Amino acid sequence: MSDKKTTKKSTKAPEGIQVTLEPNENIPPRRIYSNYIHVAQTPYDFSLKFCDAVPLSGNNTGGKVTHSIPIVAEIALPFNLIPGFIDALQAQYKLYKDNIGRVESVKKTSKK
Repeated sequence: MSDKKTTKKSTKAPEGIQVTLEPNENIPPRRIYSNYIHVAQTPYDFSLKFCDAVPLSGNNTGGKVTHSIPIVAEIALPFNLIPGFIDALQAQYKLYKDNIGRVESVKKTSKK
């Protein structure tokens, strides 16, 4: 008998790939979570401040409360990029609605 190993080649397409996720602290994070965006403009650009609005802590009895939240990223975009940025967001939003479904609206706030 021969000691040669033989491999069988499958003619079927692979059914998928098994992936094991392994947290690694040495890889810098590339994704930041934000659930609040503050938008402002200067004479030169638009400023987007992405924040993580964590829940209020403590015993709140109601009324008006100011809640400081951390800014996790701030991006300034020159005006000439804004139309393409808006178009890209609208296209992705439409794809999401068409493929996933209805999106719940969030109450808009603005300072005057």
